Amino acid sequence: MTLGAEVMVNYPAHGLTYCRLWVWAMETTARHVLDLFCASMSTERRFEDWKRDPRRERVAPVVLAHRTRVLYRLTEDDVHDVCQRTEHALGQVRREVGESVPQIVDWHPKFAFTHTFHTCVERLGAVPTYQQFREFSLSSAEGLGMLGTPAKELIRDLVVRHGVEQRRAQAAMRWRIGNAYYGFLREVYTLVQLRRRGIDLRVHPLADALFRVDAWTGRRALSLRVGNRKFRQGSNAGRKTPAELLLADVVPPLRFDTIELAAATQFGQVHVPTAQVLDHAADRLNVL
Repeated sequence: MTLGAEVMVNYPAHGLTYCRLWVWAMETTARHVLDLFCASMSTERRFEDWKRDPRRERVAPVVLAHRTRVLYRLTEDDVHDVCQRTEHALGQVRREVGESVPQIVDWHPKFAFTHTFHTCVERLGAVPTYQQFREFSLSSAEGLGMLGTPAKELIRDLVVRHGVEQRRAQAAMRWRIGNAYYGFLREVYTLVQLRRRGIDLRVHPLADALFRVDAWTGRRALSLRVGNRKFRQGSNAGRKTPAELLLADVVPPLRFDTIELAAATQFGQVHVPTAQVLDHAADRLNVL
């Protein structure tokens, strides 16, 4: 899962025109995901259905070409810096307003949020603050195609055809995307912290969106769950089928682990696992 790159370097003091060095950069591709998780009749069928779905005509080529690199270079300080510099991802939106438009609460754009977040990270070369992510989504051709334009079109449709107040629709969209952004930061924080604890954790948007695997190491798949009123703590309830069920018949069998957080208690802050939770998770993942 590494990539070799040839680098030309001048050494005039030693009478050399250049020197060839090999720089090794870790990366994860869709091929790595498919080799590990697409290993049963049901997962192969799930992948083929996803790839051939007319709604995924533009999605599949982007996700299958994605290479995860930047996230593996991040340090703990990088993530803390973003958490400090980001503007409030939920703005002034309160829960009762943010969850008042069902069409937005249950909205799943063709490009899953994780696709857009991962693409933004690789283009920016760093984890974006919320303001940087908003700029990517509203100013770049990629970001507009993946999220900015579909979000605007949904808001316009709700206002024109369903009579939803525009300010309420915009606030609900801010709530939806802002919470997704905080969720992505939580996953990045967990990735960096567990890798710092010696766990060779890998990620890719194809694994996340298609197989519900937030991260993996070897043949162990990791899920990050938050206990709240929509997702019953300690169960498989919720809008998403868990990885344990989707990948139950993969051969050789996979093992599964979950980091489960209590519901956030502070509004608009990045809710991350405690050091104790991460230590326990690292201990479990270190057991072969």
